[in-house]
Amino acid sequence: MEEQPIQNPNASFDGPIPGASLTTEVGNRPWENPPKESSLDTVINNYIRRLQNEEIVMPLLDAMRYGTSISTLVEAVIETAVMEGEHTIDVGVLASPVIVEYLKGAAEVSKIDYKISDIDVRSAREPKKIDNRLLEEVLDEMEKDEGSPITNEIEASAKEIKSSSKGLMTRKNKDDKDGI
Repeated sequence: MEEQPIQNPNASFDGPIPGASLTTEVGNRPWENPPKESSLDTVINNYIRRLQNEEIVMPLLDAMRYGTSISTLVEAVIETAVMEGEHTIDVGVLASPVIVEYLKGAAEVSKIDYKISDIDVRSAREPKKIDNRLLEEVLDEMEKDEGSPITNEIEASAKEIKSSSKGLMTRKNKDDKDGI
C-alpha cells in the first residue's frame, strides 16, 4: 500500500498557541488598543456605507437566501469589527438594530424570504416525519416471496414496527413480551 503524502503537516497547528497573547507586548493586538471610532453615529454611517457596496452585501444576501438569520450575520460582522479594533463591543451592540433594519430592507428589495433570529429559522423547518413508503415496498416484495421462513419473521417484525406508535424510550407495559 502506497503512503499518501500529507498536504499540510501543520494544518492542525495553524491556530494561535494557548498563552500567545501573554507573550507579546501590550497594545500589539488591535483589540488591546483604543478603538478607531467611539461615536455611535460614525460607526453606523461606516456600516451603512460598507453595506451599500455590492461586493459586501451580496454574500450576506446569499447567506440569508440559504437560511442564515439576519441576527447571526450582524453578530459576525460586529464581532469582526471589534476584533479589528474599529469600535468597542458596546457601540457594536447599539449599532446592531440599525444594521438589522438595513439588511431587512435589502432582503425585501431582493425578494428574499429572510429570518430575523435563529428561533425563526428553527421554527420554519418542517418536523421530520418517518416515511413508511419504503417499509410498504419491502412488505409488498415479501408478500411475493412468502415461502421463506426468514421472510415470515421479517414480515412479522416489520408489521410490529409499523403498528407500534411507541418511542424508543417509552416504558414497557406488563403485558409486553420482552418484559424489560
